[in-house]
Amino acid sequence: MKKILFALASGFISVAAPGISAQAQNAAIPVAFNDSHFMPSIRNAAALESTTTLGTYIPDAKKVNAKAVKDFNTRFAASGSNATWYTDQNGLVSYFVKDGYGDRAYYDKKGRWQYTLLFYGEDKLPKDIRKLVRSTFFDLSISLVEEVQTNNGNGYVIHLEDKSNIKIIKVNSEGEMSVMQELIKE
Repeated sequence: MKKILFALASGFISVAAPGISAQAQNAAIPVAFNDSHFMPSIRNAAALESTTTLGTYIPDAKKVNAKAVKDFNTRFAASGSNATWYTDQNGLVSYFVKDGYGDRAYYDKKGRWQYTLLFYGEDKLPKDIRKLVRSTFFDLSISLVEEVQTNNGNGYVIHLEDKSNIKIIKVNSEGEMSVMQELIKE
């Protein structure tokens, strides 16, 4: 489970902030994404940007597994009408917009919910997690929160920044915090 969470966080960090110009502190070491979950995620995200790369797009929501649709509508009642469904090698992915952010819900081939990725701002971050992060990184502001919801609990990938630095940290449901990436803005 930790591998999946790390792979997803790594993949979506690259997708979430394409407009930020930053340089790694140790630029001599190349960064490589060799995880099998990364490429399908990027491909599916790219399909949302361009209608010419529909590849695994399911144009008719009636052809989506009924169990997945029922669960999705239960979990995200307000977002059901704007969901776009895709298939990947592991099952189904629903992309939908909630509060202005593109979120994702993942289901296996039998329509069973696996996990959800939600993106939002600091104001929706649970107060205990926000207090923990702000007390440790008091000089940085929270620019984006990625919440990973699983059967084992929730995890958070939090993007922090000031004028010259960007830090990406992860916080698990027990409140354990670690820095995933540190960048310096150019």
